[in-house]
Amino acid sequence: MDRRERGFLGRLLVFLLSALAVVGLIAMALSVLSPYLRPASFVWLAYFGLAFWEILAFNVVVFVLLLLMWSRRAWIAVLAMVISIPGINKSYAFGSKAESSESFKVMSYNVHYFKHLYDELDKDEFVNQVVNLVREQSPDVLCLQEFRSYIPGKKHHHCIVEFAKSIGFPYVCYIRQNTFEGNVIFSKYPLTDVSEDFGMTKGFGAMAYVDAGERGGFYLANVHLVSYNLTDQELGVLVKPAEQHNMLDTVSVTVFRKLKYGVQKRSEQIDNVLQELPYADGPVVVCGDFNETPVSYVYRRMQKAGFSDSFIKVGHGIKPTYAGRLPLLRIDYAWVNDKVTPLSFHRIRHKVSDHYPIVMEFTIDKSAAKPAMKPVENNTENSNHKDNQLINTELI
Repeated sequence: MDRRERGFLGRLLVFLLSALAVVGLIAMALSVLSPYLRPASFVWLAYFGLAFWEILAFNVVVFVLLLLMWSRRAWIAVLAMVISIPGINKSYAFGSKAESSESFKVMSYNVHYFKHLYDELDKDEFVNQVVNLVREQSPDVLCLQEFRSYIPGKKHHHCIVEFAKSIGFPYVCYIRQNTFEGNVIFSKYPLTDVSEDFGMTKGFGAMAYVDAGERGGFYLANVHLVSYNLTDQELGVLVKPAEQHNMLDTVSVTVFRKLKYGVQKRSEQIDNVLQELPYADGPVVVCGDFNETPVSYVYRRMQKAGFSDSFIKVGHGIKPTYAGRLPLLRIDYAWVNDKVTPLSFHRIRHKVSDHYPIVMEFTIDKSAAKPAMKPVENNTENSNHKDNQLINTELI
């Protein structure tokens, strides 16, 4: 359509859409740039990475509207979509699964302290559903985050033992001091070389070597980086700000303070995680709740350290893993190094927690050397001793 044929309102609309296209282009550029800059110095950039899909959708809408107006300025939105390709490649998977008789299966699940997402289940029913799901999936190793005591009057240790018996896993590993943040590894195979440093003072996880005998073995780290800890009211401000306009002035300040703390803290935690992982030519799997999207500094740090996102390799689609009110957030991962070959990745739509469980099948390079890690002895003979900080025990 010729510019002169649009009339005043038409030209005004094209001008406004063009201005929005420029805004969308800048926002997309900042979003794609955010993983490359440390949040400690550029914390505001991380917000654009968090909103990657929303910014992309905004640019698509502007592009369509400019096309409908037959405006050549649609190229601005096209450029924004071209810039988004690196983010799409990290967020949308085009992989295909494979099979092997020598495969292992690991399952990771943030169980949200056994608190139902909508408060519709009590803890006993929640636990029963998780137990049934684990039995159905039958993983070789299970990594849980935010595990808490679910039996009145019983401590975490007792509940972990009972849960392990319920799913039929004879080996467990977790931190038993005050830094226990709910990260527990359950395994069908012996867990050896439990790291005495990993997450001990930082409270971000647990790590051990899964020894499957003749089948080989691999190091497994169960990681949970700090969350934003937003309340339902604060989430409402983010999801539907128009409906919460009366609280914007007070709640928004708290929201942005929590967002800033979370982004900066996780950038510190991921450095600690990578420093404490075994640096050797052997199979390593790192899974858990990272609380960061693929367009983030944390994600890029894992990639730079030589780890691959198994979902991108063998998954398909977007598969958000956060089940709460914020949409399209994939924040749970199963990372592998080059001695591990992912075969399949599934996100299970089991909506009781505020996260969905993820399951990865993989094979390992059995010829690779076992990563070097200082071993520590852990058993249950003195499990009540206050100095027994880690436990690696045969239960049944």
